[in-house]
Amino acid sequence: MGNKKRIFIDMDGVLCEYNTGAELSDLEKAGYFANLRPCRKMVKAVRHLLSSRRAEVYILSAVLPQCAERSREEKNQWLDRYLPEIGADHRIFTLCGESKAEAVHGIKKSDVLCDDHSPNLQEWIRSGGSGVKILNGINGLSGTFTRGPRVKIEKKRDLARAVEAARLGRTA
Repeated sequence: MGNKKRIFIDMDGVLCEYNTGAELSDLEKAGYFANLRPCRKMVKAVRHLLSSRRAEVYILSAVLPQCAERSREEKNQWLDRYLPEIGADHRIFTLCGESKAEAVHGIKKSDVLCDDHSPNLQEWIRSGGSGVKILNGINGLSGTFTRGPRVKIEKKRDLARAVEAARLGRTA
């Protein structure tokens, strides 16, 4: 890994469209995670980050405890379809409710988590990293995340700009 900065990207509600009408029983059904629609602008923004080669890009996503293996397999299938550039060695899965910060060792200020869930971001920052709140029209409406940039991805460069702002301690 060397001196490269690390960027960790959440999946549900960030790379994949969040299904607001889904019940827990829907999430437990075979095919649910594999068939989520991509947030196309975010996928393009992640590809832009990858092409810059200025940082190591990782996926950091939670899986359901009651069907962890299947949801992990389906998320990997989704990534193989939409972001195959991110290999298996750059995909980290935790159980829902467990700390994403605890899943990554040696978090530094230059390590940025891009997530739509404020508690994940707040814990990441308490662990020494930086955060970018991804606005998806569902999470983040009350503005509880104030320790880093809040961004709705419209252009492929929006994510790279927000990551750099987070590293510099800016909120925008």
